[in-house]
Amino acid sequence: MDTPYSTDYLHRLIRDHQIQLVRICVQDSSNIARSKYVPVQQFLQHVLYEGISFPSALFDMDTASVLQADVGQGFSGGYPSYQLRVDPATFSILPFTQGEARIIADVYDDSGSQITFAPRTVLQRVVSRLREHGYHVRGAFEYEFYVFEQTNGQLKPVWEGLHCFSETKQAEVAHIIQAVLQGLSHLGAEPEVANTEYGSGQFEVTYAPHEGIAIADMAFYYRTAIKEIIHKLGYTATFMSKPIANMSGSGAHLHHSLWSVEGVNLFADNSQVNCLSDIGRWFIGGQLKFASALSLFINPTVNAYKRLQPYTFAPTRVTWGFENRCAMIRIPRQRGAKTRIENRLPGADTNPYLALAALLAAGLYGIEQQIEPPHALQGQDAYQIGEVLPKTLYEALEHAHLVNPEEAQWFEQILGPEFIKHHESLRRTEWDRYMAHVSDWEMNEYFSIF
Repeated sequence: MDTPYSTDYLHRLIRDHQIQLVRICVQDSSNIARSKYVPVQQFLQHVLYEGISFPSALFDMDTASVLQADVGQGFSGGYPSYQLRVDPATFSILPFTQGEARIIADVYDDSGSQITFAPRTVLQRVVSRLREHGYHVRGAFEYEFYVFEQTNGQLKPVWEGLHCFSETKQAEVAHIIQAVLQGLSHLGAEPEVANTEYGSGQFEVTYAPHEGIAIADMAFYYRTAIKEIIHKLGYTATFMSKPIANMSGSGAHLHHSLWSVEGVNLFADNSQVNCLSDIGRWFIGGQLKFASALSLFINPTVNAYKRLQPYTFAPTRVTWGFENRCAMIRIPRQRGAKTRIENRLPGADTNPYLALAALLAAGLYGIEQQIEPPHALQGQDAYQIGEVLPKTLYEALEHAHLVNPEEAQWFEQILGPEFIKHHESLRRTEWDRYMAHVSDWEMNEYFSIF
């Protein structure tokens, strides 16, 4: 039967668009997009039904592809192949590369069991738990990114100075904006707004909300698509959280809300002050309570913490407020069906599967325990009040263990103990490599005086 995402539908889509290659894609444990290219006949005859093998070692590597032997299969296990099984609902034609399509896969072992620490699997567990409670999540990540060009052999931003929302500057880079909007539109992201941001060469492009696992799937597509679109224009895009020291960082603010099976926004309640429901308030309470403990899963890189600086519109403390862009959680002014939470903690280099999983888990715990948040900011300086968030990846690693045993057991159960161990080990390796590196700052600071 030719229904959306059925095999018959995919066959027709591939035929109509003359697809020759299909990328089998997965987000690894260090937020790197990995893929295999498969000829279309191989995809239609075998991969679509049987899956395809994939090296297990790739899930035990940090961001520099350094293997961490104490997680996953390890050298003693010989690093056997995993099996990638594609999700037909993620099939997408790539508008910026002729004759190519892309599909996301889940990761399995030889016994047919899902790999518990694979990021998409972690999120699937949390989304399933939400559904058991009758909740459905809708939302989208709001990304910022920088675009660079080669100038005299060096990478420099495509413009200098601050031109946030400048019509003149946006007209000068309209070819970039148009290419990104068209590419995302054809990809199914439903882009909404594009503008220059508060940094030299910095852009923001928002897109429509999605539901459940598709929130992270679209974020995965979004980031890789923009890098390819920008590359084809002769530029380089980066989603580093802080690529330029004295410029604004790039965030991936998560706008999200919970909905009932009947399609009612559960964060909205016109009878309450500010029209925010008990569920919405408790959800915020959970995210605030565990913000520091879960920072490791939300901001997983060394560079991510260099974005979290005072008076930069990035959060540094555990706070919330209505229409407050300095707080960690902002409640936008829209109400009714558009009532939502904007969590501003994730940086642009976040793993969308893990950030969404961690924040949903914290929110769900808040609902279960009916955690009341502290008073919303009202006239206070968000950078001078509230618990201080981790300032480095090392502090995030330490905070991950500063929860009581009962709470730790709850999060281990929903996120998975193997995943937590796996993620911590990879991030600690990354921190150790960073600490062993002698930086340019150190050479400039100390070389001539000592």
